[in-house]
Formats: sequence, structure tokens, C-alpha cells
Amino acid sequence: MNPQSKSKEWKLAPGQEFRFEVSTKSTITVKLKSGLAEYFGAELGTDAQYTFSGTNGAIFSWQGCVLEVSGECQSAYVAEETPMESYINVHMGLQQLRVQAHGEAEEGSGVAPRVMVVGPEDSGKTSLSRILLNYAVRMEETPLFVDLDPASASVAVPGTISATSIGKTIDIQDGFMGSMAVAGSSADHQPLVLQYGHQDQMENPVLFNLLVDKLASSIDMRLAADRQAAASGIIVDTHGSTDLAKLGFLEHAIKALGINVLLVVGNERMYSHFSSRVPTQTTVLKLAKSGGTVDRDANFRHQEQSQAIKQYFSGTTAEPRMSFSTVVNFADTRVLRVGEDAKAPSSTLPLGETRKLTDTSVVDVEIDEGLSHSVLAVTDVPLPNDVELLPVSEDVVGVQVLGFVNVTKVDMDKKRLTVTSPVPGRLPSNILLYSHVKWMEV
Repeated sequence: MNPQSKSKEWKLAPGQEFRFEVSTKSTITVKLKSGLAEYFGAELGTDAQYTFSGTNGAIFSWQGCVLEVSGECQSAYVAEETPMESYINVHMGLQQLRVQAHGEAEEGSGVAPRVMVVGPEDSGKTSLSRILLNYAVRMEETPLFVDLDPASASVAVPGTISATSIGKTIDIQDGFMGSMAVAGSSADHQPLVLQYGHQDQMENPVLFNLLVDKLASSIDMRLAADRQAAASGIIVDTHGSTDLAKLGFLEHAIKALGINVLLVVGNERMYSHFSSRVPTQTTVLKLAKSGGTVDRDANFRHQEQSQAIKQYFSGTTAEPRMSFSTVVNFADTRVLRVGEDAKAPSSTLPLGETRKLTDTSVVDVEIDEGLSHSVLAVTDVPLPNDVELLPVSEDVVGVQVLGFVNVTKVDMDKKRLTVTSPVPGRLPSNILLYSHVKWMEV
């Protein structure tokens, strides 16, 4: 359809959905004028104004509503056929498990829903995860959201995997980034973030599976400390692929995270594959792909990732914030990298020695101009008085990330790094983990 720039009312009958696409160069505003409506499970407030840019969205109404939309859409239409009835049925089944788990929580015998959503690329996995999380929160649950897609950056920046407690509906405009715990929040509600350093699991399969194991262990420890919170369960979003090689990562994660409900979206082959391979206690359900899903090209995905990093450092639409520059000396800083791509040439090794690097070996990264625009993870590894005394140890693999910095300047003459951080002051640790992810604010 032709782009729309004027204000227009859209009337939705019960069970209908308003779908829209907005480019990164355009902005639309949406108001709920009457009735009830929700954006991926989060209720819209009447006459509240919501702004969208560079996204594909859908507003659904169970009872019918009137929306006022202003701005330029690449595409906008009302859909009569949606998968929402099947999605609400899944939610109701999960909620029954939660109610039972809450009742048995004190005895430690409750079985909470541990849900994983799988499917091809652009099948609506994250949208379904978001809907199920929001429906759970509206039932006063506090589910744990686990993001195992290192390219998605739902909770942190690309190149990571994470888990975070969801205690309120996910921000309609800013997504997960707009709903995250802030500095100073209870440690039980701070996101668990691990640095992988790549956006594709195939770059280092051994490391990726190891990090999933470590994240699963941390999740179990957190939930064991709060059985009522544990009864709310977990919902796991995953990378999109039908490649058999990548399905192995999902099978590994299913076992590591103790998944008991597997939702397969929009792919018969994947449904058949997992039905014969998951543990017997895991229920496998097949769900239809929403007709509103849109195929995203590489450029669109890159823009999404860049926007996520920008939100991390500069805040969201609702809560913008300043970023802060910090200068650190080369001599006081260690940048470490995990994996064989960091290995030194054999010619540099002492005579008679052979390389003993593995996919999880930790080595120093030389601090030079090559670090410019790198997004580095700040670890919780204690900093000794003399940073050079810190041994290069595989103990730093899978350590919890405290946050991230962006290298904005490398001064080779003064041997100093200038990094940008979302919080002011000295870095809590100068032991930084390298990532292949780079970002430059424009």
C-alpha cells in the first residue's frame, strides 16, 4: 500500500489484529481511543501515545477497539486470522502448571513450566516469547526470560546469552531494554549475562555449549533460593534455524535447562525432529506461524542490533540517559579473548613447545587501534594491585558480566584507552572480555 502520513482511525472487531511495518527513517504514533487492545500481550492504555520506528508490530484486540495511527507506515492492515487463540491456550496450560507448582513450592516438589520456543528465522519466536511472558506477568507471576540467541540482543548487547527476571509487562515501545533492572536493584533481579563474543554459535560451538551449561547452573542457583519465583518458570527464546548442525545446540540447551515444554513455531520438519529426540518428560507442541511475521534482511538485522547497543549506552525512548567517558591506562587493563581464533603463531612459541590452545583457551588481546569501536564486557573478576600478575586462566570463561564499554579512542602515544559506559566513575574491574561485535555511534 502507499505510505500513510495522515492520522487515521482503525477499527478492530473482536479477535482482529492491526499489523504495521515502519522503516528506520519513519516514525508512527498509536493511540487506543476506545476498547481494549494489547501489543504482544502488554495492554495499551487508553489515549496513551506509543511511538514506533524501525519495527514490525501487531496490536491485537480480544473485545474490539478503535486505534488512531499517525505517521508513515510501509505497510498497515487489519488481519482477521491470527494464532492468538492457540497462544492463549498455551498460556492457560502453562498457568495451570504454575498454580500447581506454587502450591507445592514449600515442599520443593512443584514442577514449574520450563518452556523453550524454537522455529526457523523470522517465524515469530521472540513475539511468542514476549506474549507468554506478558500474560504470565499479568497473572502476577515473575517468569525468568532466557535469551540464547547471541545475535538478538533482547536483554544485553549482541554476542551474549542472558537470563533476566520479568516482573512487569515488557515495555511496549522499547521492548526488553525498557523493562530491565537498573543499577542498584536487587541482585536477584539483575540480568545474568555471559559473554560469548560472536553472533553465530558455529563460530565456537564448544564455548557456546559451555556457556549454556554455566548459565543453566546460575539459573538453577537463583531459582533454588526463591521457590515461589521458581514456580513462575522460565521461557527461553532461541536462534532461528532449520540447519541440522544448529539444531544440536537446541538439543543441548533442552537438556541443560531441563525444558519440559517445547513450542515449535511454523515448521513441520523441526516438530518431527524434536518429537523423536527430546526427553520423554518434555511435551512438544506445534504452533502456527503468524501471518504478520516479516522476513528481515541482513541490513535490517544490523540496524536492529545497532539500535539495541545504542539503547544500552544511551537509554530508551521513555528513559534516555547520558553515557560517560572513562580513560584507562594500557598498563592497568587486561583485554582477554576466549577461543582458538586468538591463538598466536607457532613460530612465536618457545623452542620445543607446542600450542595447547582449545576452544575455551583464554589469551591476552594486544591493545592497539584494532580495538577501536569494540564492545567489551566488564567482568566481576577482582583486579589485583598489579594487573600483570593476574594469570591467564580459563576461570574467566563464563563469568558473569557486570556491563559493557565501547572503545571510542585508542591513544598509542599516551598508552590510554577511552571507553564509553552507561554509568559514571571508575570501572569496577579492568579485566575486560573481547567481542567481535563493534559499534560506532552515528
